Amino acid sequence: MICYFLNIPEIFESLTQIEGMWSIFIFILIRISFTSGMTWYAFRKWFKRKDISLLDIEFLFGLFFLGLTIGKSLDLLYKLTYFTAEKENLLLLLKFRYILIVLTAAPLVLIGLDIITLMISDRYEKIAYSNYKNIINLIIIALITAIESIIIIFAPDLISISVILICIHMPSLAWITCTFYYAHKAEQLSQLKPIIIAIAFFIDFILYTISIITSPYRNKNIGFSPTYIIFAESIDLIIIMIIFLGFHRKSN
Repeated sequence: MICYFLNIPEIFESLTQIEGMWSIFIFILIRISFTSGMTWYAFRKWFKRKDISLLDIEFLFGLFFLGLTIGKSLDLLYKLTYFTAEKENLLLLLKFRYILIVLTAAPLVLIGLDIITLMISDRYEKIAYSNYKNIINLIIIALITAIESIIIIFAPDLISISVILICIHMPSLAWITCTFYYAHKAEQLSQLKPIIIAIAFFIDFILYTISIITSPYRNKNIGFSPTYIIFAESIDLIIIMIIFLGFHRKSN
């Protein structure tokens, strides 16, 4: 809210002078309301457990959906101020946005680490069946998150930070896809449908790759297109809804 308050003149100018910005604004607000509902559902499901833990699947997915909600709020602010704010402010906003992307993926990356830990349980019983496992996984995810965030913070310009995001985001999508697919094959995570989540992230990985490849063409021939932005946001929302479906349903 503070970021929006500080950019009220830029937001007002964008909404009143740039064609199609109101449509983008309304649609992204609708999307934020969807992810807010998913966040509420995940945390409500977590609170219903008899013995709750910060490493419960429900809590980690709640953090994931919460990250999507806050992140899309920052993304909306970025779109509203893209044509009216100074480049230095846009770079700062993008750094916050990309750090949040790292934090949003962290809970699912952590679940993947736990899945891999269980995979090697037969060989390393001490790691798999004690609190030692959780400590190792938390240290690994903390180090990864800290390193990626520091790299983003020191990005010098908009082009560099976009390249950094690609180098960070694609491995995260691949990791989550592979680990949830393995969880399906190994019949782990019975409280959800890991195959649905794996498929959703695989689709996201493919579409993200296509987006990177076609970016020069889109920048040259499409430019700022409210129709294209709403279309892309719609596809992204469908993927999130598939992820939520996988979280909502239980394995047989």
